[in-house]
Amino acid sequence: MMNEKILKEIRNENKRINRNIQRLSIIGLMAILGNVAKEAKKNDDAAVTILAKAGLMLAALAEVLVLADDIIDMRKARIETELDEFE
Repeated sequence: MMNEKILKEIRNENKRINRNIQRLSIIGLMAILGNVAKEAKKNDDAAVTILAKAGLMLAALAEVLVLADDIIDMRKARIETELDEFE
């Protein structure tokens, strides 16, 4: 039972680390796409501006999905602790 609990903690910690890495990469991607959009707007390149904005929207969507996954895992952890209290 103790090994199972330790393995769950390790798995949860790895998931948190992976989510943080995903968030950092999404933020970096958004910064790059923002700079591309600025340059395209400065050069009056409509096609690149539209593509950069679409990329920013997809990056924002990815961030929302990572946040939703984080919220789901927090709820699962709370339910597991409540179940452990009843046992």
